[in-house]
Amino acid sequence: MGMPRETLPPSQSSARGAVSGFLLKLLREATHLTQAEFAELARVDPTTVYGWESGRRSLAGLRAGDLARVRMLLTRHGAPPHAIALLGDALEADLIIGDTISTDPATTTPGQHPLAISVHQRTLANLITWPITGRPPAQLTDLGARRRRGPRPTHPIISVTDRQRFFDNLLLTADRCRWPDDALLRRQATFLLGFDERIESSDWLAGELTRAMRSPTSSGPPGWLRVRSSAIALAAAGDREPLRAWLSRLRDDHAQEQTNLAYYAYWVGELGIGPVTTDAAMVRADPDTWSGEKLLRHLLDQLNPGTGQADLYAHTLADLIASHPHLLANPSLRAATRTTLDRMSDDPQLMPQAHHDLANVAFAVRMSSR
Repeated sequence: MGMPRETLPPSQSSARGAVSGFLLKLLREATHLTQAEFAELARVDPTTVYGWESGRRSLAGLRAGDLARVRMLLTRHGAPPHAIALLGDALEADLIIGDTISTDPATTTPGQHPLAISVHQRTLANLITWPITGRPPAQLTDLGARRRRGPRPTHPIISVTDRQRFFDNLLLTADRCRWPDDALLRRQATFLLGFDERIESSDWLAGELTRAMRSPTSSGPPGWLRVRSSAIALAAAGDREPLRAWLSRLRDDHAQEQTNLAYYAYWVGELGIGPVTTDAAMVRADPDTWSGEKLLRHLLDQLNPGTGQADLYAHTLADLIASHPHLLANPSLRAATRTTLDRMSDDPQLMPQAHHDLANVAFAVRMSSR
C-alpha cells in the first residue's frame, strides 16, 4: 500500500480509538486475514495493527490517503461494504468519546465541544454508546456473529476510569449549557446521560425535565425536543413515567407530534438531507418529501413487549401511518405491521394511550386490506 512500516508508541488510553479499532478488528476478521497477514498487506508493522484494533493507536492518526487504502484493502478481501462505510462514523464516535473524557468542561467553550456540531443520527449515537451498552449498531449485528468463539471482548472496551470521566464530564458540560445557543449540546449530552446507571445522573435528568418544562422556550421546537430528550433519557434509565406524561400532552398538540415525527425520520436517515447543524433545520422538513418506509421498518423492529420506549414507538407509529397512509398499500409492509400489532397486543406494560394508538394502526391495516 505504500505506507511506511510503523511501530506502536508507548501505551496510552484506548478511549480515543476503541470504537474504530474494534470495528477494524471485526472487518479484518471478516476477511479471514490474521493480524500478521493484514499487516503484511498493509505494509505496516504487526504491532501497529494490534494498536489500531486495541484502540491504543487511533486510526484517526492516519493520513486520509492511507485510511482510504485500508478501506480498499478490506474491500478487496471481502469485508462487507455496508460495515466498511461505518468507519467514518466510528472515527467520529471516538473523537466525541475521547474529547469528552479529556476536555475540562470548566475551561472549554461549549460551542467547541464535538456534541455541539451537528444533530446526531441513530448510527453515530449507537457507535458512541457501543462501549457502554455492548450493543452494536444494527448494521454490524451479522458481522459480530462471524467472529470466533472464545473469551474475547464482544464490543469496544474503555476503562472504568475513562467511563466514569466520560459521564462526569457530560454531566458538568450539560449543566453549564445555560444559553439558547448551547441547546443542541445540552440536549445531546442529556440523551447520553440516560446510559449512565449512577444515581447522580438520574437525579440530574429528573431535574432537567422539570427545568425544560419550565423554560421560556418550552412552547417551541427547541423546548419540545429538550423535554423529549429528558423524558427519553429517564426512560432509558428505567423510569418510564415522565415519557408517558409527555406523551399524554403530545396527543393534543399536532405541532409537537410533527416535530417528534420529523426527528424520528431524521434519526433513521429517512430525510436524506445528511447531518444538520441545528434542531430547527431538522424539524422544518416537510413530511410529504420523505417516503416513511425506513422509519416504519425501524418502528416495527423496535416495538417489542417490555421495551422502555414502547409507548413512544406506538404513538410515533400511529402518527406515521396517519401522515403516510400509502405505506400500508405495500403488502409486505402491511403484513409486517400486522405481525408487530399481534406481538404487542397483550403487552401489560403499555400505557392505555399506546394501546389506543395501536388500535388506530390496526384499523388502518384492516381498511387498507379491503
